[in-house]
Amino acid sequence: MKVILTQNVEKLGKVGDICQVADGFGRNYLMPHGLAILATQGASRQIDDLKRTEDKRQVRVRSEMDALSTRIAALPLVFKARVGETGRLYGSITSSDIAAAIEEALGVPIDRRKVELDETIRSLGLHAVPVHLLQGVTATANVTVEADGELVRDLPAEPEPEPEDLDEDDDDDEDYDDYDDDEDY
Repeated sequence: MKVILTQNVEKLGKVGDICQVADGFGRNYLMPHGLAILATQGASRQIDDLKRTEDKRQVRVRSEMDALSTRIAALPLVFKARVGETGRLYGSITSSDIAAAIEEALGVPIDRRKVELDETIRSLGLHAVPVHLLQGVTATANVTVEADGELVRDLPAEPEPEPEDLDEDDDDDEDYDDYDDDEDY
């Protein structure tokens, strides 16, 4: 059965593609869900219109994402965190924190998975964090981490307990003299 896709279908094709599919797949899944129509001459003209509208939508979405990219790049994100004397944070700044700050500042929801952090931020200073918005459109968020008030003293490492002296002169073996080696247990 030949069908023309009216929506993008993963592992099958994009809008307007003419695909050869099994009869049952086309009749029972693609057509009832509005993902495809039967390939005819009239349908191919209709799909040409769908392709044009899809291309216009893609251009509009790309321009919106480009504008959002410039807004994110111009946005100063400042996080305050408790810091030890060595400059290490107590806790960390995660991709969820960055996505929530962008959403709060711009009012545009950003999925935390779009914020590309290799590791969480655990140090003070300025960090450039890429935010993947769309294929080919990546914004760079400028994240500044500042100390929240005074530095917290780092706790010194606890000294390890010294091992007990093991003298072979000790007569601790007395406890074991009560047992007879001849008895069977």
